[in-house]
Amino acid sequence: MQYRIPLLTLALLVVSTVGCGGSNKGPRTVPASGIITLDGQPVHDAAIVFTDAKGEYFAHARSDEEGKFSLNAFEYKTGAVPGEYMVAIQRTVVNESQFDEEPEEEGSAEEPPEEESEHEGDDEGGAVRNDLPAKYATPSEDFMFTIPEDGTDSLKLELVSD
Repeated sequence: MQYRIPLLTLALLVVSTVGCGGSNKGPRTVPASGIITLDGQPVHDAAIVFTDAKGEYFAHARSDEEGKFSLNAFEYKTGAVPGEYMVAIQRTVVNESQFDEEPEEEGSAEEPPEEESEHEGDDEGGAVRNDLPAKYATPSEDFMFTIPEDGTDSLKLELVSD
């Protein structure tokens, strides 16, 4: 029972340190935005994740109808921590053909035809799939960008089909 007061004090200290998240907490972030394209065409609804080379910081965004995005490193703070980042991008879409087929009668041995995936590495025949080339789905040193100390609004994620 004698540990109850120190544990409560420690819990209150942690809560007050983490708090509700003022914008002055955590590492300094800078504005970071840009555009994403695939073969020169804007990519909408892409999930974009920047991972710094050390694995300490992340920033994420979702692209709009024009392919534009703005990174956020923290829930309570906009922008990204300046530095070098590897980038991973996916665009998940529903495989509509999974829902268009009539249910098979019980005992039917007929297999549904296999669909060819537009991009290598997609989950063929699944209910959802990545609509972008598989090479962009995981962070890679081959696809790196720098967030400068003063921020940027001109990040260009130019994807190319396989």
